[in-house]
Amino acid sequence: MTTSDQYHDETAAGLPLLQQPYQLGDLRLRNRIVMAPLTRTRATLPEQVPNNLMLEYYRQRASAGLIFTEGTFVSEDGRGWFGVPGIYNAQQGEGWRKITDAVHAEGGRIFAQLWHQGSVSLPEMLSEGHIPLGPSAVNPEQLVYVGYHQTKMSGVPRAMTIDDIKRTIADFRHAAKVARDAGFDGVQIQGGYVYLFQQFLQDNLNLRTDGYGGTIENRARLLFEALEAVLEVWPSERVGVKAGPMMPERGALRATDSTLATSEYVYRRLNAYNLSHVFLMRQQANLAGTPIQHLEGDGVLHHFRGLYSGNLILNVGITAAHGEDLLRQGLGNLIAFGRDFIANPDLVERFRLGAPLNEQRPAGYYGDSAKGYTDYPFLNIAKDEKAEEPSYA
Repeated sequence: MTTSDQYHDETAAGLPLLQQPYQLGDLRLRNRIVMAPLTRTRATLPEQVPNNLMLEYYRQRASAGLIFTEGTFVSEDGRGWFGVPGIYNAQQGEGWRKITDAVHAEGGRIFAQLWHQGSVSLPEMLSEGHIPLGPSAVNPEQLVYVGYHQTKMSGVPRAMTIDDIKRTIADFRHAAKVARDAGFDGVQIQGGYVYLFQQFLQDNLNLRTDGYGGTIENRARLLFEALEAVLEVWPSERVGVKAGPMMPERGALRATDSTLATSEYVYRRLNAYNLSHVFLMRQQANLAGTPIQHLEGDGVLHHFRGLYSGNLILNVGITAAHGEDLLRQGLGNLIAFGRDFIANPDLVERFRLGAPLNEQRPAGYYGDSAKGYTDYPFLNIAKDEKAEEPSYA
């Protein structure tokens, strides 16, 4: 059982679950199809400001039940990816306000994802004189996007002091306020993959001997203190967390013997917060020979559904038919689609009609123009009269 019942709508009877409305906390979503957070590098530089091109991109996709923005940096120190927007000053907030207004005018809902890259960064990505921060002075060995289609390997970060940690927690609180004032419907904390909170959770990257290192409880402390700071700004039913054991399985961001127990601790503890949702990824990397090999495929969904009683949003490698089956099994409450939403601004309608999807153009995933961003065609109903209602079997 979950903490949130499906929104009741008699007109939804007979529709596939993906197409049915859903009550997410106090928000009514018009369907269970979610647009996943997707880094797209179109922010105006050097101020990292959301712009009109981004406005059009999100407006085009407002038929999703819920949109998550691309990761948005909570501070100057949190930066680590070229062309990504921030959400920590007035100019950025004004840019986001135009976007949230546009999405709301289309009847959509939108959450901001709050992001700190920690040690997965380079000095050239930060303000002059600053170097990336991490739990300890250990290189995460990850590629950093330093320009359009340009990457460099990360280096050794500066181990965060207690003052750095306190400032970072305050940065999440402040970013949450900027998001609230910019008209977002809620926020999600990026608490996993290869970024700051996952770095603290990793026993091979976090070598601290103070209250933020050593035991699982200590390594998870920063995540929960940042969450509680955000909850000073937003009610819990408007706050979500992205978390789980899935990483790229390269460099230092690989599953260790403590990875599963650490993620289990995080999920169990998140039950106490009455959150909007937890966002759970299936694995993209090959898990063969790792300590979490048994979580391949849908294994991770079965495992963590048994630990978390609230709303789960499932993501990665899921088709419409697969997503429908996952909902029927009760493994999740909403399904997030990533690259399918990049190439299909009208993805909800295409799913509804069983219409073909546009071909992906990966060269445009990261760029500085409308090409591969807002120029994907919408379904021409007149040319697709033969599209059939999907079976979702």
